[in-house]
Amino acid sequence: MEQMDKHRREDFVQELFGSIAKRYDLLNAVFTLNQDSYWRNFAVNKANIKTGQSILDICCGTGKLSIALAEKAGLQGQIVGLDFSENMLRQAEDNIKKTPYSQRITLMQGNALHLPFPDHSFDCTTIGFGLRNVADIPKTLSEMYRVTKSGGTVLSVELSKPSAPILKQLYFLYFEHLLPLIGNLGFHKNQPYYNLPASLRTLPEHSVIQNIFLQVGLKQITSYQLTGGIAAVHLGIK
Repeated sequence: MEQMDKHRREDFVQELFGSIAKRYDLLNAVFTLNQDSYWRNFAVNKANIKTGQSILDICCGTGKLSIALAEKAGLQGQIVGLDFSENMLRQAEDNIKKTPYSQRITLMQGNALHLPFPDHSFDCTTIGFGLRNVADIPKTLSEMYRVTKSGGTVLSVELSKPSAPILKQLYFLYFEHLLPLIGNLGFHKNQPYYNLPASLRTLPEHSVIQNIFLQVGLKQITSYQLTGGIAAVHLGIK
């Protein structure tokens, strides 16, 4: 039954993000007041990426984090962006073509729970705003750990839950009511943005994710809460 639930969730998430791919970047910027760019750049700057490193960006979506990683890794760096939504990958391809990094970013379709790479393949493995949508967070982080080289970094940047009571209430009011209302404009059926708040409700607390990093074998865990706890960055070393 658990496996069936995971498959259903994967199918649902794939259909959901396939339907919003074209407007995903614009609405992310609007909904976060462009803070998503700050969160991504903060995470990349904390990842200790060196020139020429190989990096895997899973759940790469429209490629924004992959692009930031490519900029940090320099001319000899190689980035692989993996996502299981074909429409999101198409959007990522369009975004990457507008940058100087198209020769250094390879896009491929794949599943975060079963990464198609040998052990110890990458210097750094990242996931940006995708952890809350995977069917199994510990399995995803375990796979990220597996394909990362010894001494390499595993990084997640994700939405989080503010701890201050008033901010938390305002945040969920916004996320569960105003965001879906705006996001679903133009959709006549299957209004996808009404399904997104559930992914945040079920996302483990910041401290729980930190513990999962430890459980999969990562060391020297560092975490940061950004913008009043609305987003969080977690890093661990293999």
